[in-house]
Amino acid sequence: MASTAHAAITPTPTADQVGPTLGASRLDTLDVLRGVAVLMIFVVNIKMMAAGYNHYVTRSLWEGESDAWFAFLQGEFVHGNFVTIFTALFGAGLALLLARDKPVPLMIVLRRLSWLTVFGALHLIFLREGDILIWYALAGFLAVPFARLSGPVLLGLGGAFQVAAFVYYSTFPIPAPTPSAILWSSAPDAHLEVAKIMLGPLSDQIIARIGAASYYMADLFALGGVWIDTLGVMLIGMGLLKNGFLGGQLRPRTYAGLALIGIAIGAAHPIGSLALTGGTAWEAIALSVMSYAGKFGGALAWSALIIAAVCAGWKAKAFAAAGRTAFTVYILQSVIGLALFSSLGLGLFGQFSLSQLMLVNVGVWAFFLIAAPVWLARYRFGPLEWMWRSLTYGETQPMRRRD
Repeated sequence: MASTAHAAITPTPTADQVGPTLGASRLDTLDVLRGVAVLMIFVVNIKMMAAGYNHYVTRSLWEGESDAWFAFLQGEFVHGNFVTIFTALFGAGLALLLARDKPVPLMIVLRRLSWLTVFGALHLIFLREGDILIWYALAGFLAVPFARLSGPVLLGLGGAFQVAAFVYYSTFPIPAPTPSAILWSSAPDAHLEVAKIMLGPLSDQIIARIGAASYYMADLFALGGVWIDTLGVMLIGMGLLKNGFLGGQLRPRTYAGLALIGIAIGAAHPIGSLALTGGTAWEAIALSVMSYAGKFGGALAWSALIIAAVCAGWKAKAFAAAGRTAFTVYILQSVIGLALFSSLGLGLFGQFSLSQLMLVNVGVWAFFLIAAPVWLARYRFGPLEWMWRSLTYGETQPMRRRD
């Protein structure tokens, strides 16, 4: 309450007084980890862009032995892992803004989240029905009051929110989408209707996304309990920043040990699936717990390995550049998806096997890993990062590097 009152009577500082984090003041481990995460998220999201939500969630819809293997590997070791990392890093970013020695004024942070809500809404309607920015903004508002708590407390609260989210998911199943939310249907033949939309006029696509948006925001985020999950991961990210994990401040042996623990947790579900059929209530519960915990185990393992590699000398400048322009990269991924798979571009919806989509991923990764460093060699921010910061601070930010 005191912080809010103080922010309300304090004049808004200029960008020179309280500006965005630049250059050497950034944590390299966060940038590299964010860069890897945003690129790996595309590896999963491209399935929905290219073939519909049912192919995103149902592995058996992909035909062929190679596709089955790719679907298995993605489902167990990628899906959920990197969006968890991405979400935790968003929480860590809030903590960097609010809990440092000279914190950014609360009103600046709230304005930043407000503009992210606007960007997310535009992305949700005009580019892709699976936007995560608006979820981050709304959960971010809820996370702000926790930012100055200690690392152990944040980790404890984040864990408690995750337990609550799991119980909520198990108790209140998410309702099936209505016909107006066909873009979120997991029915085996839903992609046939989605194809008509994606290969039809732009107006049909926008109408379909508007219909899907109410389901996405109400039935998934609000009533579906996703906000509990998202907030919990953000608090965990804050805690991991404050205890030194995300900043590379732990011992190498600690990262190695945490990676092994994460691998063990992440591998529990695929191994358990071989031994348990889910035929009994207890087996079903066990598999559900393993699946839910698996995303955290995988996220922990991947994070520990990547951070340890950076601390050991892996420069990963291209991934760091992708991380510094993650907002732009994320939105451009949706633009690329439309250009490839919708009537706005090549119209290739439903034409790719999962194996072929992996080759597309290679090309998209190569583009971003080349383009991001080249851009940042001349400019301080990515294009959308610059726009976001300029709107947040209420004045145009300097874009070109002076050196």
